[in-house]
Amino acid sequence: MATDEETGSNDPQAERLALMRRRREQVEYLKIHRTKLEKLAQRCVNRVLRELPTDPFEALLSQLSAHVKASGLAFSDFRVLPGGPESLIIEVSAIARAAPLLVHRAILARDVVARGLAAAAVPEPMLISDAEALETAALVPRLSASVSTFLDGVKVLDFKEIYDRISSAVPVELDEEAGVADASEEEQASVKQAGTVLRAVLAGELLEAAGKLMDCSSQEAVRAGILEYGGVSDEPEDEEACAAPLLTCQSDLETWQFLWPELCFPVLQGNTARRRMCIGLTCWASSLPETKAIVGAGDDSSWQLELIDEAAEEARIAALGDQDPATMDEDEIPDPEPHEYCPAMNAFTIVAELGHALAVKAGAGSSLPGEDFAAGLVQMRQMLETTMPQYVQQEKKMNENESGETQARIREQAAAKLAALRSSPNGEFGGESDEESMESEKPPAVLLHETQHRNSVYFMLHADADAAFDEEAGTYCFVEGEEAKTQAQLLQYYAELCKNEVLLKCIVAPLSPRDPDIEAGLKVLRSMLPKKVTIIDEAFPGLEAQDEDEMEELMQDSEEAPRREGIGRLQNLRLTAHGMALQRAELLKSQYGDAVLALAELGRSSVYDIGEAEELKPALGSIFDYSLACPEDTRRFLLPKMADAEETKQLLVHLDTRFRSMLLTAYRHKKSTDKRKQSKDLNMLQFREGLRRIGYQYTDDYAELIFAFLDQSGNGSLSPSELQMIELVNGPGLLKDLDDLRLWLCAWKARRMAAAEQKRLAEEAAGEAAAEGEAEGEAPVKKPVIEAKKVSPLYELWLYMDRDGSGEASFAEWRWALRKARHPFGLNPDKGPALELFMCLDILVDGTIETGEFFCLNILSAYFQLERVERVRKFLEDRFGTLKAAFKYIDADKSGSLTTEEWMEFMLGPQGYPDEEDIKVCFIFIDKDFSGQLTSKEFDFLGNFDGREFVADVRDLRDHIVEKYENLEDAYVAFEQRLAPVDMGGIEVSKLSEKKRKRREGRGLSGQDFVNACRLCGFKGKFDSRLHFNFLDAAHVGHITRNEFLQLGKLGAVEALHASSERMRKAIATLKAFVFKEAQLQAPEEEQEDERWKWAAVHKALRDATHDDMDLMMD
Repeated sequence: MATDEETGSNDPQAERLALMRRRREQVEYLKIHRTKLEKLAQRCVNRVLRELPTDPFEALLSQLSAHVKASGLAFSDFRVLPGGPESLIIEVSAIARAAPLLVHRAILARDVVARGLAAAAVPEPMLISDAEALETAALVPRLSASVSTFLDGVKVLDFKEIYDRISSAVPVELDEEAGVADASEEEQASVKQAGTVLRAVLAGELLEAAGKLMDCSSQEAVRAGILEYGGVSDEPEDEEACAAPLLTCQSDLETWQFLWPELCFPVLQGNTARRRMCIGLTCWASSLPETKAIVGAGDDSSWQLELIDEAAEEARIAALGDQDPATMDEDEIPDPEPHEYCPAMNAFTIVAELGHALAVKAGAGSSLPGEDFAAGLVQMRQMLETTMPQYVQQEKKMNENESGETQARIREQAAAKLAALRSSPNGEFGGESDEESMESEKPPAVLLHETQHRNSVYFMLHADADAAFDEEAGTYCFVEGEEAKTQAQLLQYYAELCKNEVLLKCIVAPLSPRDPDIEAGLKVLRSMLPKKVTIIDEAFPGLEAQDEDEMEELMQDSEEAPRREGIGRLQNLRLTAHGMALQRAELLKSQYGDAVLALAELGRSSVYDIGEAEELKPALGSIFDYSLACPEDTRRFLLPKMADAEETKQLLVHLDTRFRSMLLTAYRHKKSTDKRKQSKDLNMLQFREGLRRIGYQYTDDYAELIFAFLDQSGNGSLSPSELQMIELVNGPGLLKDLDDLRLWLCAWKARRMAAAEQKRLAEEAAGEAAAEGEAEGEAPVKKPVIEAKKVSPLYELWLYMDRDGSGEASFAEWRWALRKARHPFGLNPDKGPALELFMCLDILVDGTIETGEFFCLNILSAYFQLERVERVRKFLEDRFGTLKAAFKYIDADKSGSLTTEEWMEFMLGPQGYPDEEDIKVCFIFIDKDFSGQLTSKEFDFLGNFDGREFVADVRDLRDHIVEKYENLEDAYVAFEQRLAPVDMGGIEVSKLSEKKRKRREGRGLSGQDFVNACRLCGFKGKFDSRLHFNFLDAAHVGHITRNEFLQLGKLGAVEALHASSERMRKAIATLKAFVFKEAQLQAPEEEQEDERWKWAAVHKALRDATHDDMDLMMD
């Protein structure tokens, strides 16, 4: 009987059920794919709009097609041709958008093919000895029958399908039913080994073909395949967690400087094939000072570093001049140039020679007596101390600098000096010179090359604990007859080894995989060892050991993945590059692109034990490519024992070639050529709109203000570290803070002047300059001290800040200058106080202090000093009713005047005035005749003094001289040259002869010069011009310079500072409150000591909220 479907029945109930089922399927489909499709489409549109193509629709289609597996690229034919008596030629073809292409041509060694196909069923399997006898003519059809069509239609990045098909085409086990009988276990092992080699060789050639098809290197093809098959989104953060970071431009070189492969050379052999003690070298070991002597043996012709940019290095050295970088302060060290992040291009060639030489000196090939790892470390340490003593001493120094004791001592010294400076009445610090004090508390500066050379020569232990494990007893015994160790005892033994030998940086296979408590043991060991010691576990189970049920169980246990955090893995090289990539991709895919499971199971550190799989030497190129494509912090290659350095260099040819290619490609591009790579920083539009989107309600009021303040680099973007700067401050400093700085600078100058005078007197007393003094007189010796008195301490500080003469100073330069002058804020490890002062003077809020902005400190301090004067007047009026009564009371001897000593003693003694500086400033300000005494008339003036009226009078002075001389610049010249205005019989400044100008130029203005000049230009104000001078001479040196005179044009700075400071404080307060109390942020997995992590989280949240918005990205 026909069903309803067959007869076309229109059953309403069935239709409703079908419709509901269809809707459920749509909903499920949307849940899985909608978000990804929308993000993908938006990114493709954004890229097209950035590139501005002629035909945007064609460009969009191209962008979208790029997300089909490798743009729809698939293999087709695999042809085999005779190449000669000892070689075969293979040609790999592919289909690219329906077009056939010959992609790759390679030569295979005859013996590799012959041995590898021993187990091939077509035409028949054979013994290894029989296979080795086959000539090239017989091998061509044999290989063709196995591989000619085995990849037809397979996508170039479908690693699973490629791995399965290679495994099927090249069997590794003899099938007795196919006619091969009596094959011994040794024969079976040889066949398996030979088949694995051929698989690896074919995998490497297919990766080369994939790279050519995709117009990239084979390493980049591996990376793309891991991400593609692993289902990883193309967000930069996701990619970096699942694959190696991109290396496309100069800025990427800094990231890669410590990610290059490291080479480990076996030295001492244990009683198992795997147990070895090795010397490890990074590529930076090639540039160690002692490497030349070891490798070149003093012959310059046989040793030379191939720098990526010799001209840039020569320019860097020339820029340093005679300066010794090792003696510089941390803030003085120039920012590194891109070429400094590049090792020498022949680094691996040199390291191969260096490693072989060191291994020979340490006793390469000798046995490890009694399996005593500690004795082996001592033997290698003695060799290193003899061969590379300078390196050993530098490592010791760096370890001491990083130790907790050293850091604590530096902090204690800084705190003690800070307390002494603050408690000293004049900011003095014992008898120490500035230089002595600086050297005693400054943290040691670490140069870039010192960081790169750090741990560039180290020791590795391959313990092979599995061979020592007794499964029944659950103990470890490395030497027969010795007492076995429990797991806890063995872990303590490893900890003692690392404690006693700081160069032991890697322990491989410390526990047996058969140990039921291995996971807990590895976790305990990780907690016992320093972070810089890498722990490498045995290899992750191969693909053949993971059936679907096991993978599903692994996925379900992924929440426990962090149990292996900080533990790396040995890599199973026999899986081939495709197999290892597939293994990683499977773990990624199980988490839908989340890297947690893959990183937890495979770790971020790997050891590739080539010595254990020497037969794979012909296929090492693809293994190097796989390693460079993985997200590994360390990638170590444990080399087999080699006869000489030349053999080692031959083994590393592919790595050397790939290394050179990657360096040159990146260095040629100053900016990234990868269109998908987005800036990790935030532009102003992203910052403003991002804050709005995550819920900050004061975006319109303060976002742009905060951004301008935080953009310390001035490049129009905010990095995570720049955003975190806001945590250090609550807003700009107060006027009092600026005046305190002025006070401290005056004391600093006095201290230096006193030291200079003492030095001069000591030299005179010793008679060191007696002969010169008779010939030239004593005046020239005294003149520098006298002239120095006229120089404002503000100007001296500015010279410290503006070392390059650019006319502006960054926050780093500002802080360095304070530190150089031994100011407490410069010595304070907390940057906050120095930054708040910096904010006061950064009037334009552009991240720098220009010359004009800096000298505003003078006028801002002058304003605050008016407040000090008014405070003293109010104090006296409150105590005595009138200033006349106060003067009468103070002038006990009825002399009619008050000396400085009488005034200070009275105010600080009987009256107990709380602020000594207030009374000093008041005395200097009202001492109109600069006599050092106050008359009753001057004192009466204090009673009538009104700060607002005085400032208005200073403005009138400014307006008058601008009217007379057109601008303040010319007015200063006229004041200095004693010129009357043109309308009063003088001459124009521009017409002044050079000879006359030079006669007084640069002398500055004394108090009397200033008063005479005011009289000469006809100014008559409400207040005496001598008070105007005292106001401008905020440093109280009795002299004003050009910069201080020009501050007459900045009289509105105080009002501007008050307004901007209040606004900035509100901005910072509201943003901090939002971040710490309201914002929903993703917390890091590790427990944090404080809440500083929230700033990095905010930065990420802002990027996530805006990265797909084209309007914001185009800023």
